[in-house]
Amino acid sequence: MKSKNNSFRKDSRKPTEKREGKKDSRKPAEKREFKKDSRKPTEKREFKKDSRKPTEKRVFEKDSRKPTEKRVFKKDFEKPSPRTSRPKSLDMEERPKKDFRKEAPAKVRNFREKKELFIWGKRTVESYFANLHSQENLVVANYSLHIIVDKAAKAPAQLKPIVESAKALGIKIMSHTSAENEWPLADSVDLNHQRVCLKIPEYPVSQLSDVLSLLKTKVENSEHGCLGLVLDQIQDPRNFGAILRSAAYFGVKFVVYATDRQSDISGLVLKTSAGGAFSLMLVPVVNINRALAQLKEAGAWIIGATLQEKSVEFKQLPKDRNWILVLGNEEKGLRTEVTKNCDYLVKIPGCDGGGVESLNVSVAAGVCMHALQP
Repeated sequence: MKSKNNSFRKDSRKPTEKREGKKDSRKPAEKREFKKDSRKPTEKREFKKDSRKPTEKRVFEKDSRKPTEKRVFKKDFEKPSPRTSRPKSLDMEERPKKDFRKEAPAKVRNFREKKELFIWGKRTVESYFANLHSQENLVVANYSLHIIVDKAAKAPAQLKPIVESAKALGIKIMSHTSAENEWPLADSVDLNHQRVCLKIPEYPVSQLSDVLSLLKTKVENSEHGCLGLVLDQIQDPRNFGAILRSAAYFGVKFVVYATDRQSDISGLVLKTSAGGAFSLMLVPVVNINRALAQLKEAGAWIIGATLQEKSVEFKQLPKDRNWILVLGNEEKGLRTEVTKNCDYLVKIPGCDGGGVESLNVSVAAGVCMHALQP
C-alpha cells in the first residue's frame, strides 16, 4: 500500500536572473523648424461700380380698343339666320321624335364573301345538274353553261345530255370555238375540262344545327357505322376532294371542316370529288373542338386516326356505335387538343420494313371508313 503522505518536494530549479534592460542607443529626433511662407499676400480686389444706366420705368398706355359686346343667345327660333333659313315645319321643336332602334333594319354580317365558281368535267357537271332538277325556286340567271363546239359549230356527242339538261332548266348556253376564245378556264392550261364548264354561284353549305338534328334521328333509329367526317386542317384541295369522293361512296352523310387553315370548296375540289360532294352536307365551322363536343352530346362517338402509341386497331372497337371519324393534317396529323376530344384513337396496321411509315390522308380515309362499316 502506498503511503498517503501528500508532502511536495522542493523545486530544484535555479532562480531566474533579473534582466537589466539596455538603454536606447537611438539619437533623439531633431525638432523641425518650419520656414515662414515666402508667398506674397493676395491683394484685395476692388469691384468697380456698374457704369450702366438704370432702366427707365415703362409706362403702358391704355388700350384704345373698344370693349367687346356681350353676346345674348336667344332661346326661340323665330328669326332664322339668312344662311340656313328653314320653314316652320322643320323647326326643332316641331320635329316628331323617331325611335331609330325600331325603324332601322337589322344588319346581318356576312363573314364569308360570296364568290362565283366554275366546275368542269363531264361527270361533275352531270352530277350537279341532277341536283338542280330537285331544287325549288332556282335563280337561272346565276348559272351559265360554256362548251367548246366542233368545226360544224355543234356540241360534241358526249356533251348532248348536258346541253339538254341545261335547256330543260332554262340555263344560258355559251358556245366557244376553242379554249382560247373567251374560254373561262383559259388561264388554267393543265385542267382536264373535257370541253365543258359551268358557272355556278357560291356553293351552298349546311349548318351544324342541321347536322345535329339529323344525327339525333340516326341515333334513335340505331343506325351504326360511320355517319360523318371531321377534317382538321386538310390543306390540299385534291386530298379534300378525294376524301369527299370516298365519303359519298361509303354512305357518309356529312363532312365538317374548319374555316381556318383548311382548303375551301373550289372548282378543283368539286372536280376531284367526281360529283360526290353534291350528295353530302358540307358544314364549315370556326372551332373544331366545340363542334366535336356538340356532336358528342347528340349521341355520336368520336374516333381519331393517328399514329400515337396509345392508338388501337379497328378489331378492338365495338361494332354497335355511331361513329364520326376525325382526320388530321397531311404533315402534322391531329392536333393535341383534338385528340383529347376523341373517345378512341385508331391506327391502320402496316407491314414492318416496308419503308413507308404512313398513308396519304385521302387513302387512309377510305381504309378507315371501310373498317367502320357495320
